[in-house]
Order: sequence, then C-alpha cells, then structure tokens
Amino acid sequence: MKYHLIGDHGVSMRGIKKYLELLGHEVTGSDLKSGGHSATNIAPGIDLVVRTSAVSPGSPGWVEVEAAEKLGIKVIKRSELIGELTKDKKLIAISGMHGKTTTTAMAGLVMIGAGLDPTVLIGEEVRDFDSDVIRLGRSDWFVFEACEYDRSFLDFYPKIAILTNIEAEHLDTYPGGLPEIKEAFLEYLNHLPDDGVIIACGDDENVREVLGKLQTKAKVIEYGFTTEKYNRLCFDLAVPGKHNQLNALAVVALADHIGIDQEIVKEVLEKFHGAHRRFELKGEYKGADLIDDYGHHPTEIKTTIAALVERYPDKKKIVVFWPHQYKRIKPLLDEFSQAFDQADEVIIKPIYFVPGRDEVLDVSSEDLVAKINQEKDLAKVMGTDEGIVEYLKKELNPDAVLLTIGIPPVYKIADKLLESK
Repeated sequence: MKYHLIGDHGVSMRGIKKYLELLGHEVTGSDLKSGGHSATNIAPGIDLVVRTSAVSPGSPGWVEVEAAEKLGIKVIKRSELIGELTKDKKLIAISGMHGKTTTTAMAGLVMIGAGLDPTVLIGEEVRDFDSDVIRLGRSDWFVFEACEYDRSFLDFYPKIAILTNIEAEHLDTYPGGLPEIKEAFLEYLNHLPDDGVIIACGDDENVREVLGKLQTKAKVIEYGFTTEKYNRLCFDLAVPGKHNQLNALAVVALADHIGIDQEIVKEVLEKFHGAHRRFELKGEYKGADLIDDYGHHPTEIKTTIAALVERYPDKKKIVVFWPHQYKRIKPLLDEFSQAFDQADEVIIKPIYFVPGRDEVLDVSSEDLVAKINQEKDLAKVMGTDEGIVEYLKKELNPDAVLLTIGIPPVYKIADKLLESK
C-alpha cells in the first residue's frame, strides 16, 4: 500500500513511518517542518491518508485532508491506523495524564532485557533506542502510549493496559472536565477482554473510581505507595522523583505478570536515565546544571520541581516556564499558580497559542505571575528568549540550577546558554 502521513515529523508519526516501511509499504509525508502542507501533496495512487490529531479544521494540514476527500482517498487519524496495525499483536498500552513516556520506555527496555524482542512506540526520543522514537522488534509484543487526547485511546484494544493517573487535562477536547475524562477512561478500559489485565495506580483517587465501575472482567493489579503489593522498589533509580518510582512500580508489576525475572527489572531500571526532555541534563553553565523537561500541566511541573529539590537540595532553583494553550491555562490557573511553590525564582514566557486547537481567552502570563506572587514574590514575565538568556548569564553560578519546562522550544534557552560559553 501507499500511505501519506500529514504531520510526518511529529514524534509518533515518525515512528509509524518507520514501522510501515518495515512492513514493506511505500510512505510519503508532509509537515510544517519540511516544506509545509499543500493540496498538491495528495495525488492519485495514494491508498490511505493518515493525519495526526493536531491536524484539524483551521490548521495548515487540513488542506491535504480536503484534497484527499475530493479524490475519494480515505483519511483516518493516526490512532485509527495504530489500532489497525496492532489488532493482532500482544498489545501493552500505557495510558494516563502523566508518566506515559517514561513508563513505556521502562517497560520496553525491561522486555528487551528479558529477550522478548518487542516493538516499542514511544512519545519521545530515548537514548537506549538510539535516540529514536521507535524500537522495531520481531516478536508479537507491541508496547506503546495510548494517549487520551482527542479520545485517541478509544481506537485501541490492548490485552494489557497500564494506567498511571487520571486528572483534568486536555480540556479543549473534554469540555465537560474531569467527569467527561473519567467516562472516556472507563470506556477505554472496558475495551480489555475478560482475560486481559489492567495494571493501575491505586494511589490515584480518580483511577480507583473508574476501576470501581468496570464492566470488563479483566484482572486488576494495583501498584502504588499505599497498595498491598508493588508498593516500594528494592533498588535505586538513576532518575529522581517519587513520580518515577511510581512509573517503575508499574513496570515491576507488569514484569511479574508476564514472567520476567525481577533481577532483570532491577538491572535495567537502575541504568535507565530517562527519555529526551524528561528531567534531561543538557549541560552546565558557570557551574550550574541545566535541566530540561516537557512538563506542561500543573501536576507535571510540581512533581518535576520536587525532583529538582531532591537532586539539588542546597541550590537556588531557577525555573523558566513556557505556558502552552490558553484552553489549558485558564481553567487550571489556580493549580498552575501553586505548582511553583518549591522554586526560588520563576520566569514565565507569554502563553503559546496553538493553531487549530486553541482560542485566545482572557488570561495571560501576567495573571499567572500575579497569582504566584500572592504567596511568595518570586515570579516575573519575560517575553523573549534573548532577554531571558542575557538575564540568566548574570544569575547562574555554581550555587544555582536551571530548569526549563514546557513546550519544546523552551529548551533552546539552555542551548543558547551552552553555545555562549
């Protein structure tokens, strides 16, 4: 078959492209990062067009969807394709608002270490996968992230599901808030067959509520600090933070279920240093470590800063945050304002507008700074990377540590500091 992928430079789409090519298919693609989108990219002979969830009416890639429809070429979402590709696989899907990427990487690496030779499709580059987003295996095992955004996970039917947490997120696609989100997770988990397995974080109140309403007879295995089993690690992780301990506990439970020796789990996870943009050490400037992280939700920010405190308890913690999407910031403004409590200084960029998914609402980074400073005067808005870099050049020293956190371009601040050395 001949496939055309709209948004083929996206993390997941890059992995899918490699997988399709491994299966012997011809694949073309387009992306804003590689020449943009055009109706001329869609030509007779293409059998199927696949779009990311980010490609929606009003976004630049939609012109190719319309062109395909005019030619009578079927268009499906990325998640629908993954569902089709994995329907006959031993599918292990990792879902939840936070921790999917790290847990997927950990699970994949442990299974590789056990000789199970899985295919692992992940939401970020992993050094252990040669800094790629996919590890192509030859067995029937397939491990990947089942994202809740746009209800994509409803296209998947795993045999084993790991559920890390549930809370208010992606409110642009869940206007009903947390109740609507929990209903979607319940529908997804009920996809599991009666002989399937759900490995879920018992520490999470919303997870427990959803588990209490299941219709599937799939086996439920709970992990977490408050659960009877799988409640503590018997080894140390290289990556800091209690959230990473929880991610590892999920994998310990998975390994136990599928028969992997726990010594293999220990050996693999002790050496795991995380995925790209997950508490990633970029380098150091004037003796200050530069850490970068993807976190863009209040819970992710709070847990990442807690990990920063754990790793650097005696250093001044400077955080640069780039907020992402007005539809996320406005309803969670109070939660965002409380996420920086353990930082010593916070620099916030103007809110990033997401074309095709967002709308400019009556909220700003200045509003967030004002709320943060009600408790402790530590935050300010700075508009440009150049201004932030020049400021940090004067502030960073061996007694400080920098965390850049938020949407991907924020890491360029650390890059510019390193380039100026």
